Amino acid sequence: MQKVLKKYLPEPIVEYLKNKVTLYKQMKELRKLRKFDNDRYKKYAYNLNKDYTFNNLRAKITFHYHSIEKGLSNSHLRLGFGKSALTQLFFSLDKYVKYNHPTDDTRFQQALSTLNSYIELHNNKDFDVKWVEDEFEKYKQYLLKENMNIGGAKLLSTNGIKDYSELNFKELAINRYSIRDFGSDLISDQDVIEAIQISAKSPSVCNRQDVFVHQIKNDNQIEKALEIQGGLKGNGENLQEILIVTASKEYMNGAHERNQTYIDGGIFLMSLVYALTYKNIASCILNADFTVDKEIKLRDEFDISYAEDIIALVAVGSYPEKGKVAKSPRDSSDQLIINH
Repeated sequence: MQKVLKKYLPEPIVEYLKNKVTLYKQMKELRKLRKFDNDRYKKYAYNLNKDYTFNNLRAKITFHYHSIEKGLSNSHLRLGFGKSALTQLFFSLDKYVKYNHPTDDTRFQQALSTLNSYIELHNNKDFDVKWVEDEFEKYKQYLLKENMNIGGAKLLSTNGIKDYSELNFKELAINRYSIRDFGSDLISDQDVIEAIQISAKSPSVCNRQDVFVHQIKNDNQIEKALEIQGGLKGNGENLQEILIVTASKEYMNGAHERNQTYIDGGIFLMSLVYALTYKNIASCILNADFTVDKEIKLRDEFDISYAEDIIALVAVGSYPEKGKVAKSPRDSSDQLIINH
């Protein structure tokens, strides 16, 4: 067909038609991929399907017990906090046991340990959380002795590590924690810029380097960003900067690269957090899982191009002299590796 067209039509017309056909094919493939993505997400995401799988419940349990961990690590602890998270956690634990999933699973054990920490803290402060104790009674039998203290919060002191830049990568990764309340020491803007420059070495699709960092240092703008994001309520003391990591669709090619900005942005984001830690700067990643209205509000407030996908916000400041962090234990390599 192309040979026939070339024979009877001028070259510019042939090129025009060729481009039109290519675009039509790409749009058709994009619609197909979107449906494929949409169908899978609806089928497997735990709040969109009726039947909870084992992994659904592990995720839901983790989501809610981690909310309790964050509350336990809050420098302005509010006794009796977390009723909604606790209610949902007990609901998830009920389902988990009902479906006869293994009670020695790490996520299940971490949840029980966090609940135990929650009750102990409130009892030590003579604050009544009897309803939590009553609900927890059903699960105490499952909490293994060796796992009593794996969940909850722990003290983090900068006296333990004086200089993160002296650590090897394994030590740096293991000792990195999300810091939600910061110290009073001022961080160097040059150190933040250097951390961003280090992160620029992160791999990206065909080295296209599609990632950008929007740096927010004005107090009023920081407040607006946090208000829109909404995930640092009750925290953020002495926060000095917000970094918004984005990745631009303008650097992408065809329909098959529809998710590549999130891949490149995620790789860069983790490099950035490690680089900040290396520069002795504390940080906390704040998700950008926004509603459409929230996303538009953030874009318009900070003039973020609609071509850029918002990957995450990063709260930045200095390390507190002493503070608490969520223990947030991780799965073992045995649980992560799927052998083929």
